[in-house]
Amino acid sequence: MRLLAPAALCLLATSAWAGSASAPPAAPPRWVLDFENSLEFGEDSPAGPGGAIFRSQVSLPLFVPLSSTWRLIGALRGGWSDYESDPFGGSGMETWETGGLVALDGDFSQTWSGTFGALGSASWEDGASFSDSWNVGALALANYRFSPALQAGLGALYLTRQGGDDLLVPALGLDWQVTEQLAVKLYGLDLKATWELSEVWSVYCHGEFDPRGAQLRVREGALAETFRDQGFRTSGGVQWTPCRAFRLALEVGCAFHKYNLYDSAEVELIQDRLDPAPFISLAARLSF
Repeated sequence: MRLLAPAALCLLATSAWAGSASAPPAAPPRWVLDFENSLEFGEDSPAGPGGAIFRSQVSLPLFVPLSSTWRLIGALRGGWSDYESDPFGGSGMETWETGGLVALDGDFSQTWSGTFGALGSASWEDGASFSDSWNVGALALANYRFSPALQAGLGALYLTRQGGDDLLVPALGLDWQVTEQLAVKLYGLDLKATWELSEVWSVYCHGEFDPRGAQLRVREGALAETFRDQGFRTSGGVQWTPCRAFRLALEVGCAFHKYNLYDSAEVELIQDRLDPAPFISLAARLSF
């Protein structure tokens, strides 16, 4: 159970820090569903799955008001990845992942707020042990509002991961409405700058640390039990929001991968760093 929580940083990005002092009013929230599909044109690797990669995932953000200043926030998430190749000479690999984050978020004063949460996730190859793929983590952030247009946060994010070297990284937050059209947001290790072209159209630049990994199924003659992918994605996109109930975004960019394979004793067997791989992604949000 030493996999890096594959959805943890994305859950943090979409939920935890975003619920701080600028949270929505404490009214009955609408149900929200996020869908995303992406296709990456990568290369094969001896240390991890590769080739063309198709990913699909769905997320359910959570927002539960507890009082006028405190709320529970978070997300539930599930996904599937289909890799064209695998490092064992097979015909490819399919992986599944699920995760959840729940955090207590609230205001200490008009300028200070905090977020404290726990997360769990699992990622496993089709046919592998689901129970062996579970991971856990925790986060804590303190946020300060400098002005109605600027808020910053600093804290820590802890994650278990494969290889035995659990991860403790800064959890950073920035919510800055630079101008009426330009907004910059940093959630953990996810940075996004958005420029509003009109009431329905916007463009954005996006960069994120995208860690993944999975419990592998047993293969005859293969010592590898888990793989880890220290990924980073950089992209640009265009977003269409015709109404409050629907949003559609098209994104293109490059993904960077560093693969590691580990055996059952959590000893690294091999690693490989791939050339940048182009990808295209289509994401939608439904509110009802």
